[in-house]
Amino acid sequence: MFVSDYTTKIKSICDSLSSININIEEDEMVQVCLGGLAQRLDPIRTEILARENPPSFFDLQSMLLVEENFF
Repeated sequence: MFVSDYTTKIKSICDSLSSININIEEDEMVQVCLGGLAQRLDPIRTEILARENPPSFFDLQSMLLVEENFF
């Protein structure tokens, strides 16, 4: 699955949950996204997990799209 499809799916699921009053925090969205990344994206996952402060979901999506373009 392409990063754009994957992150859109995560965002859509979180939005659906929000519509029934189940709010997912942004840092949880980031963790879910990182946990489901393809193995080929392990280097960027490791880099992000090593950060003191996690990126926003939007920033994460941007970082992953840039990384995906190198493959």
